[in-house]
Parts: sequence; structure tokens; C-alpha cells
Amino acid sequence: MVMKRWSRAARLLQEGSLYALLLLLPFSKAACEMTFGLLLLGWVMERLHPATRADTVWLSDRLRPLTLAIGAYLLVCALSILVSDFPQKSLQGFVNKWLEYLWFTVIVTDLVARPEGGSRIVQRGLLFMASSAACIVLQGIAQEMYIATRPFGYDASFMYHRMVGPYENPIDLATYFMVLIPVLVGLVMTLRGARRAGVSALLVGVLVCIARLESFGAWIGLWIGLLVMVSMERRLRWSGGVLLVGSIVSGWWFLQRIGHLEKLSLTNIGKVDRWMMWQAAIGMIRDQPLLGHGINTFMANYVAYWVGGERMPRYAHNCFLQIAAETGIAGLLAFVWLVGAMLVLWWRAVRRLESSHEARALLLGLGAGLVAFLAQSSIDTNFYSLRQATLFWTLAGLATGLALTTFEETGSAAGQPTAVGRAMCSPDRSGRPTEPACRAVRGAGRAALRSAEALPASPAS
Repeated sequence: MVMKRWSRAARLLQEGSLYALLLLLPFSKAACEMTFGLLLLGWVMERLHPATRADTVWLSDRLRPLTLAIGAYLLVCALSILVSDFPQKSLQGFVNKWLEYLWFTVIVTDLVARPEGGSRIVQRGLLFMASSAACIVLQGIAQEMYIATRPFGYDASFMYHRMVGPYENPIDLATYFMVLIPVLVGLVMTLRGARRAGVSALLVGVLVCIARLESFGAWIGLWIGLLVMVSMERRLRWSGGVLLVGSIVSGWWFLQRIGHLEKLSLTNIGKVDRWMMWQAAIGMIRDQPLLGHGINTFMANYVAYWVGGERMPRYAHNCFLQIAAETGIAGLLAFVWLVGAMLVLWWRAVRRLESSHEARALLLGLGAGLVAFLAQSSIDTNFYSLRQATLFWTLAGLATGLALTTFEETGSAAGQPTAVGRAMCSPDRSGRPTEPACRAVRGAGRAALRSAEALPASPAS
């Protein structure tokens, strides 16, 4: 009885912290740190009890490629500290950034992949995220109205002459909306009635806002994400195409209306400035190709490799180049392996599900939003912004956990757990299977088998 209460308290703490994170993430950097602490506390609580110590999906064969990729990337990051000219700064970046970000994925994956988790936790979490987005849309509209009526002020929206929401600049807000749009499309496909209508209305509002934000990088990322989603889901061929074309037309219309079409030119100052930063990054890679200059040292080394533009510490505005500059080609290859292992896992899970399955829609939305994030990362600083990186690795945990439950549902036979189930059903030190996880896994397997047997046989051709 005590063990059950302990385990239930740990899981409730993690689940509540996840919902709080998705709700508060855009509004507060402190919320990211606080909810991480609570998530970690709940996860450690389960590891402290002998009966649930090994109750984790990260011991499963299905996650072995991803586990190895995470370990390889963290190992290269740790080795880069040894060659860093700023070892204290590198150690701080390793612990407070990459280790924390990847731990978000580990904890959220474990939470979602449990037999009692899956689509329920993901859908509920995304509804919290949608509620947060609705507040941001209203805040953005208020900022636009305030700009039109007040020529002076201290809000960041006055500096950029367009909405910024709760962020410091419109580009960060555009990144959030860029990831959110495919996620909302997937969420709409799983809802009915008033909630479906409400999320659909929110989707329209977010599309109008991202067009107004004039972020060319976010637009490109969104188009790539929507193309991925449309290509993998027949039900979205028409509506997704309309959404894609509508976003392109509305973005062009906003730029023409305010006389900013020159932002699309390759000679635009922002694009020229990025080219200068990329040349500096390439110079760093050329000098230290194997392990780089040390994780979290790009800004410290930037002035020494400056080739033009503002002569001050800056990010590379290309996350892949910055990773290579800080951790070398070895670090970049390990990072590509990590991201690739996630994408392959999600893609295989989507392929196993029927078009009408709720988890398929949610996985498509999450996957497309994260692909959009990766695309924009090639021209911006996404992985080096606390709220943006936390958003990516948390949603990656949702997608990975949901993919594992998909394999569990479609792979169980005769009530026997799959590789993930066996990891959660492993014996403790006394030789007894962990409970109640083992019973839940077997029950899920039997339920999946009964569902499969209840399906009518397909007619012979």
C-alpha cells in the first residue's frame, strides 16, 4: 500500500509538472527551471523505491539506438570541456543546458510511455499548450492595438513595431507559433464538438499572428513542417494544402501591405549579417575540427574570428554550425544521430497506425512541428534559447513516449508484453516483477489482442 501511494504521488507530481510547463513555458524562463526540478524530483522518487527502480522504458530494445545516440552526444560534449579555453563556462553549459534539456526528454518519455499514459497525457498536455497560446494571441492583438494608438512606450513591441507576446522579440514568438500550428492541426483531428471548434478558431488566430510577425525563417520552417504532415496523411491533402498556400499568401500580403517585401531579398541586412556569422563559425571549425573549442564557448570566441558586422559576442544563427564549432565534427555527427534516431522512431510509429487512429494524428502534429523547429534552426538560435530548447525537448519526449505506446499496442500478442513492456515488467532485487506496471502492461496486451480479434476479416480479393 505504501509503495502504491509513493508511486502514485511520484507520477502525479510528474504529470502535473508537465502540464504546468506546457502552460507557463512562453511566459516565464523561471517556470522552465522550476518545473524541471519538479519533474526530476518525481522521476527520482520512483528510482529510489526498489520495486520501481527499473520501471523505465529507456531499458527497452526499442530505444537502444536513441539511448546510444544521447550517450554519444553527451560524451563528446564532456570531452570538449577538456580542450576548452573556458572550461568553467563549458562545464556550466554542459550541466545547465544540454544535460538539463535532454533530461526533459528522458523524463517526459518515461511518463507518456506508461500503459496508463499515452494519448491521454499527450492530448491533455497539448490542450494546456493551446490554452496558453490563446492567451498569447489575445496579448499580441492588444499589443498591436497599443502600438497603433501610442507612439511611445517601454514594451518590446514598440522597438520592433509589431507584436512580441510574452517574448523579448518577435522572432521567438514566431518560432513558438511555427511549432504550435502543426501541433494544433493534429490536435483538431482528435477532438469533437466545442473543443474542436475552439482549437480550430485558435489555429486561425495563430496563422494570422505568424503572418504579421514577418519572420522569414519561421515561415520556411512552417512550410517544411506542413509539407511533411501533408505528405504523410491523406486526410490532410486538401485542408493541409489550403493551410500551406494560405500561410504563404498571407505572409506575402502582410509584407506588401507594410512595404517590407525587401526582407525576402538575399541582400537584406539580416541575411548578410548571418553570412558573416557563419563565416566566423566555419573559421572556428577549421581551427578545431575534431572536438571544437568547447561547449558553450561560441560567443566567448566569436570576436577572435569576427569577419564583419557587429563586433561583439554573438550566436552563430545556425545551430548546426555552432554545435560543430563548439564540439567539433564529432559533436555534430552525434547530434545528427540523436535527432535522426528520434525522427526514425516517430516515422515508424506513424506508419504502423491506421489513418483514423488518434495517436497517429497527435504524432504527425508533434513530428511536423519539431521538423519545422529543426529547419528554422539552420538559420537561427533555437537550441540556444532556454524557452525554445525546452519546448523542443519536451515535445520530443511527448512524441517519443507516444511512439513507444504505439509499438506496445500494435506489437502485443496473446497478452505478452513487447520489448518496452518487458523493460517495465522487469523483476526487482527480490526477483518479483514490479507491480502494478507489470499487470498494466499485460492487461494492455490482452486488450490489444481482443480488439484485433474483434475486427472483421477483410474480403478476399
